[in-house]
Amino acid sequence: MFFVSEAPAAEPQKVVLFVRELRSESGEILPLRDNVRAVLTYFERQLHIQFEIHRYPLPRILAYAKNGEGIVFGLSKNRERLSQLVFSEAVYANTVWMIARSDNTFKFDSIADLKGRTIGIVRGASYGDDFDKQSNVLFKVEDDVSSNSSRLKKLLNKRMDVMLLSTSFTQAVDVENYLRQGFRVEGQTDEQNMQSGFVVLNKPLMSDDLHFATAPGAGEVWINKLNQAIISGKKSGEIARLINTMNK
Repeated sequence: MFFVSEAPAAEPQKVVLFVRELRSESGEILPLRDNVRAVLTYFERQLHIQFEIHRYPLPRILAYAKNGEGIVFGLSKNRERLSQLVFSEAVYANTVWMIARSDNTFKFDSIADLKGRTIGIVRGASYGDDFDKQSNVLFKVEDDVSSNSSRLKKLLNKRMDVMLLSTSFTQAVDVENYLRQGFRVEGQTDEQNMQSGFVVLNKPLMSDDLHFATAPGAGEVWINKLNQAIISGKKSGEIARLINTMNK
């Protein structure tokens, strides 16, 4: 059900929106980042709607979307998803960074440089058809929960060689600071690991365009409306401003 309830003409209509959850190491769902919340508020204002946001793991929200139960926000494209879902224009792009242990860094130029390594990803995530095709072929994939601090601990404990992190940060130093801050919030006390145990490789894996998506059919009318707001927001610079100025 895309509409949660019928509302009087003057009131915004409610639309079901699925957004991937991110959890703390204790299992609590972390709030949406300020810039993501600001972008969603932009669409609510432009389309006179109110999103009813549901946070679940990525595989679950993909299943809901494919069943026509709502719209997904923040989804990247790959061949399989394009065969099952209708995508909006790209809203913005995240950068997919690679985090390695300080004693196990390497130069990255292409996917071939990941040969023989264990790469930690969030379960259900896709990083493009080339990466997906080489998963558990050229390199091993470690599917994991969405807790960044938990994943970082696994990296430091040598249970993976590289941790992938998709974020709107565009500089490696900002990613490092973000991870260290999260480590402290989670109550970690190993200051040496926080300061020198890991490093963000200077060259990211990819730039990942993120979209709204839904099943073919009735929900496509919302993709069309969202596309108008996306095009307008990009032309005015409003979406980029929200992403960049609220990237905290």
